[in-house]
Amino acid sequence: MPKLTDIYQNGMSPEALAASVLRSQGIDIENPHLPIDPFRIMRRCGVVYQFIGAKNLEGIYLVPEDEKDVPLVGINCHRRITRQRFSAAHELCHHLKDRSSQICPIGANQNAMEKYAEQFASALLMPLPSLRQRAARFLQDEQLDLQAALHLSVEFGVSFGACARRLAYVLRVLPFENPKELGQRIKKFKPDKVKAQLGIELEPWELLAQAADSYEFFYQIRPDIAWYIFKNNFIFNENRMEGVDLEEDEVAEIVADLRLHGSDSEYCRAEYDNIIQVTGHSAIYDYICSTQDNLDIYKLTKLNRLLFQYTPIPDTGGSTRRHNVMVQGASFEASDWRDIMPRLIKLAPVTAQLLERREDCSVSEFISEAVKIHHEITQIHPFADGNGRCSRAFLNWLLRLKGLPPIYIKHKEKERYYEALTQADTKGDFRPLAKIVIKELFRTMMEINKH
Repeated sequence: MPKLTDIYQNGMSPEALAASVLRSQGIDIENPHLPIDPFRIMRRCGVVYQFIGAKNLEGIYLVPEDEKDVPLVGINCHRRITRQRFSAAHELCHHLKDRSSQICPIGANQNAMEKYAEQFASALLMPLPSLRQRAARFLQDEQLDLQAALHLSVEFGVSFGACARRLAYVLRVLPFENPKELGQRIKKFKPDKVKAQLGIELEPWELLAQAADSYEFFYQIRPDIAWYIFKNNFIFNENRMEGVDLEEDEVAEIVADLRLHGSDSEYCRAEYDNIIQVTGHSAIYDYICSTQDNLDIYKLTKLNRLLFQYTPIPDTGGSTRRHNVMVQGASFEASDWRDIMPRLIKLAPVTAQLLERREDCSVSEFISEAVKIHHEITQIHPFADGNGRCSRAFLNWLLRLKGLPPIYIKHKEKERYYEALTQADTKGDFRPLAKIVIKELFRTMMEINKH
């Protein structure tokens, strides 16, 4: 871990400091692996970062109070990943150079300290030798156009504006009359629209994966208590996704009564299907957040049995279907009922292998494989009912065994989740689904730790 005194020296320019930091991490500034990972560099420098919900801040750096404390960086969760990466590099500069707590508002007039940190962030994420070399491919009469700037911004994993300004002000290969005129050209270019036309992702998977792999998933309270705090929102949104028409306060009342009275709760004897499904889902959640049972693909039957244990005919829960079905609105054809067990048997070693190596793989690697298992379960569609809830519960069980928090999809955002499943169904592209899981992990940590 590099020491502050080994890196920053009084009078160092932002370019020199950034180059020294990169070299200290073994990164070749002339030919680095792109995009450079500022989150990994922060963690290697002993800085913990968290995403925060402060809408008016780009980021915040909190200096450690004593030797036992750790430096902490907060990054605006509402900003796009390219801006979050820039904020991470910016706050790293405050740690290396300033060593005083800093609050960085959005769009505020910048003092000399903030301008230095902005220049450092640009230099860290877009090392000048590498940027010059890569820009040379697009030069015409020693100049670049904005489309070339867009492609370079994608390569370096930064915003279009940040890249265009570095090309204009530092490399001087992007012509401009004055800063105001350049700003107007950048705004008029509409990079998001051009990216969509070119089929370029607005938030590439690799950038989100970097953010997840160095993230500190820690609870300010005991993990088991954190899961219970999360429970009401989880059950409410999960059941709303499946069309269960109960309000949030009604779900909270049912869950509270179940916690007090268990199977003796009056809700376990309810006549209404909506309530029966909530009680069963509560049982699933309690089980996956506390069980010491070994997880395998066949635990899906137990989850489905728990979901329907309070129905008039509870024995039907946990049984695989004996007929073919059409999944309304789906872009796939559910497995023939005779193929359910063969496909589950084929999926069993895939699940086992992922769990065996969970300690050795990164968060992003684990999620990439976990969403494939989740997707396969949705396609097998093993049960007559409850497939979505059981497949998402299974995913949360996988996350728990990796030491990650639970997630749920807000019912108002379910179309985003279904679209990601469709991308996996039709194109075999699991990245949209994996990106949703990573973003929900970040949101969960903020939700749990605010209590």
